[in-house]
Amino acid sequence: MLDDVTLTLSLLLSAALVARFAASMLPVPEILVLVAVGALLGGSVLDVVDVPLDSLGAQLLFTLGVSMILFYGGLNLSLPVLRRVWIGLGLLAVPGVLLTTLITGLAAYAVFDLPLEGALLMGALLSPTDPAILIPLFIRSRLREKVAQTVVAESALNDPTGAVLALALAGVILSGESSLSHPVEEFVVDLGISTVIGVVAGIGLAAAISSHRAGIWRESSALAVLTVISISYFSLDSAGGSGYLGAFVAGLIVGNMEHLGLAMHSEHEQEMRQFAFNVADLVTLFIFVVLGANIPFEELGENLLPALAVLAALLLVARPLTVLSCLLPDRGAGWTRHELAFICWTRETGVVPAALVGVLAGLGVPDGDLYASVVALAIILTLLLQALPARWLAERLDLLEAQ
Repeated sequence: MLDDVTLTLSLLLSAALVARFAASMLPVPEILVLVAVGALLGGSVLDVVDVPLDSLGAQLLFTLGVSMILFYGGLNLSLPVLRRVWIGLGLLAVPGVLLTTLITGLAAYAVFDLPLEGALLMGALLSPTDPAILIPLFIRSRLREKVAQTVVAESALNDPTGAVLALALAGVILSGESSLSHPVEEFVVDLGISTVIGVVAGIGLAAAISSHRAGIWRESSALAVLTVISISYFSLDSAGGSGYLGAFVAGLIVGNMEHLGLAMHSEHEQEMRQFAFNVADLVTLFIFVVLGANIPFEELGENLLPALAVLAALLLVARPLTVLSCLLPDRGAGWTRHELAFICWTRETGVVPAALVGVLAGLGVPDGDLYASVVALAIILTLLLQALPARWLAERLDLLEAQ
């Protein structure tokens, strides 16, 4: 068993390194190469990597690993910047996720043989955005700060919201309930519990790693982060909340601890941020290779046309309606038509939907292969159709600042 685990881990690390090198040589997003390498090594082709989505290793990756990704996402958000567009972001984070889930879920209900709860679960899986692949573009091209910060912050905010909603719907499916009122109640309760525990964990962690008198872990900030995220995840899981949202809220508080009157020594802060980045980067590599290795190609081939119809509804209907209905009411942000057009076409499916597919497999939710195939196709299509032409679109819409 130890030899098998060691060999699998070595293969995953090697695959990630090869994919990263290949992506640096090709004009395609790294995520696509990671998924392709995983698919090549998986059971459908070479069959040398066997990491089922419901295995213990994969489940640790999809739970604690993704919690660290979301902590890192919150860590890098700036409250002063968010205040400029807080109304639109708040609407995108919760009502926007619900609207995307509803529209995409109804499309899935129309084309797939799924119960309504199962179709809405597919919509919830596809609702989080992940434009992290575009961050280098934003930096190099000097995309307008307001647009860049909004796109990145939306992803960080709607990732945990989409996860909470998806897991609430999964609970309804597993319990066999026919009413949709329960997942709505559970969603609201989970948001509340997760936010409260996330705030407590974030404040406690910020104090413990600060240069203040209470900073007893200031010289072990990386270990403190990992410890608090692990404990809060399982505490939230036991309390009925979401470790994902709790980790994000904790990261947001730690990243803005100066507003609490706390500060970190620059060396300790750099150590913490570098640790969080390294863990998030490694987990992301593993997730996409594992997802690629588990793509159910037979299921995908049988459901290709319905899946394309659902994704068309997501990209061409749900996304524009969500952006316009959430950002237009924010009069203070002064959104232009070109900015709204760019945001409407800037949404990629990424790490959180991929991880949620694995969590659903671990829970034993029916139709797991169908969800995995649609999410994999969404990742591929959104990267090809939206990430690749993003710079060209930003230039055409005159959204790049002068160098």
